[in-house]
Amino acid sequence: MRAFLPDPADLRWLVRSLELRSFSAAAREMDVAVSVVSRGVDRLEGGFGITLLRRSTHGLSATPEGAELVQESRELLGRLEEIATSFDKQRDRVAGAVRLASSQEICEQLIVPQLAALRERHPALRIELVADDRVVDLVTDGIDVALRTTLGSSDAVVARELGSFERRLYASPDYLRSHGEPAEPADLHRHQTVTHTAQGPAVTWAFRNAGRKLEITVRSQLAANSSALLHRALVAGAGIGVLSRPLAAADAADGKLVEVLEHFASRATYTMYAVSLPSRRNASRVRAVTAFLQEAARKCWGLASP
Repeated sequence: MRAFLPDPADLRWLVRSLELRSFSAAAREMDVAVSVVSRGVDRLEGGFGITLLRRSTHGLSATPEGAELVQESRELLGRLEEIATSFDKQRDRVAGAVRLASSQEICEQLIVPQLAALRERHPALRIELVADDRVVDLVTDGIDVALRTTLGSSDAVVARELGSFERRLYASPDYLRSHGEPAEPADLHRHQTVTHTAQGPAVTWAFRNAGRKLEITVRSQLAANSSALLHRALVAGAGIGVLSRPLAAADAADGKLVEVLEHFASRATYTMYAVSLPSRRNASRVRAVTAFLQEAARKCWGLASP
């Protein structure tokens, strides 16, 4: 026969009722109905098979067995509170592993250079980087936080905006010296173009001319399945291609890349998100990494605040 295991809430009703000498006073203090308190004590008496409290016009008093149980209950409830406090502190402590997914290019340019600062801020944190241009599945791939620039309407994720940016056309100075610089979007048909394999062999690039939208479809002579490879190919003089402005900024400043058709830029903006599963969004380690990413995007790339 299994021993009776009392509900801690019932033990609390017993202790406070005896201390206040009244079910109604205990109920008012806990903001519950008197029946909730009295039924809790009834369950204890029924479970243990003993009388714990004496009821009289002068209030409640404990039987010898009740006094013993109240003393034991005080110690037990105090220990349970200590355990709850300990776990609350652990929950708020930034520690444990976080699997962070992004494209290789973003990982190399934004995340890796800032990892030392993140580790200094949260030394008990362990980061696992997953660098892949594909859109990872948070559940299947066991990802805690992923960086994305698109959100599917059916995605069951929590998304935090890190900022907005533009995409522009770039080429190396060597390529432009050899092939000339296009004067207008239509000239792209006479140039070597570099694209991402995820876009297919024919890619449509958007422009604006005199305030009107203009689209040009190009067929690439070189494609790569990684934005990092595409970037390196452009720096190496492989042709003209699209890069996010934050990713191209350093090479553009150093003269390794030149923006092409700047006056025809569409000025369309894209948003970068840090996404996580709803079940993990409140984990302190996930909150800490997401806040770090937002700070790094603003500090390193100057992304516009969401």
